[in-house]
Amino acid sequence: METSLIEAALTQGDISKQLFQGSANKELVTELQRVLFELGFKRELQFDNFEADGNYNSATVNAVAAFAAKNNVASDGTVVSNNLAKLLLQRHSFLPEMYLLWSIHNADLRTKKFISKGTKMSVTAIQLMLNEKGYGQQLNFAKFGADGDYGKSTRSAVIAYAKDNGIDSDGDLLTRPLMNQILKDINTFYGSNWSDQAANNLPSEDSPLVLFEASRFMGQPCRADVEFVPMLQKINAYAEQANVFIHVTSSFRTSSNVAGAIVKPATRSNHMAGHAIDMNVVYDNKTRSANSKELAKYPAVAEPVRLFIKFIKDDPVLRWGGDFQDRDTVHIDDGLNQDMARWDKRYQAMQKAVQLGG
Repeated sequence: METSLIEAALTQGDISKQLFQGSANKELVTELQRVLFELGFKRELQFDNFEADGNYNSATVNAVAAFAAKNNVASDGTVVSNNLAKLLLQRHSFLPEMYLLWSIHNADLRTKKFISKGTKMSVTAIQLMLNEKGYGQQLNFAKFGADGDYGKSTRSAVIAYAKDNGIDSDGDLLTRPLMNQILKDINTFYGSNWSDQAANNLPSEDSPLVLFEASRFMGQPCRADVEFVPMLQKINAYAEQANVFIHVTSSFRTSSNVAGAIVKPATRSNHMAGHAIDMNVVYDNKTRSANSKELAKYPAVAEPVRLFIKFIKDDPVLRWGGDFQDRDTVHIDDGLNQDMARWDKRYQAMQKAVQLGG
């Protein structure tokens, strides 16, 4: 799985030795600032004045401290600990789901009446939010996770959540009081400007960004460049033939490197252009899952998994990360970064869309 700069720094040990006030690691500090900006701490960062300049200054200190306070972590913001860095990444990874809930909140709820009638992505978003608020037991989250399926567990969790907040709910109807409470609780995780980026990070008529949904896709919202959709459709068809499901763990991403005022890409990641996914392969009626360690055993894996990976390997365009020199067994892309000019074009289009909305 391709990692962000912060993720990579965490694997090296104590990240506080690299992320602290006055740090000379401008590239890593730039990513920290970018993540904090997307988490809604634009005002604390004084982003209009400094943008993401790689200087861990007093504004960055204030933004780190504000994030920590929002998430009940003791920190004066002068240094980022491993635990704080992990929480930053976790909150950042949830943003696509939170954008979906923001869009539901701002919609005419007469047209979005029931949770059970929503998309898998919207159900997944609600499950993730409820788990973060402490309703994992009702969700049976340890067993099912955020699977996007509306059933008894999700219904009971919604009912419990509503009751605890003084709201009458049957666990399905999306009432205005329920959605107001959900958005209020999302706001407790993020800075005051987090939803400023929501509209740009959702599909629109003028944006190349799409949210891909298909019969065999589950997990995180699959955000992609519209030009990658035919490849995703092929992946879904291969999953149907192999009788497996694709649990998406990562797709299009903005962090690490962002166009414009941030930094040029350190690597030509196809994730940054919306032309890649990371995934686990779910099989046996969704009771078993092949992660990176299991997929690394290919071809000595369960037959449905072996068949699916072979379909990807045999495809004339798709690439499986298990064949890369640096093996990345959960990764699938279309080799866009083999054509630098085309990669640059799609990268700029996607990053401009999510930053500026056009």
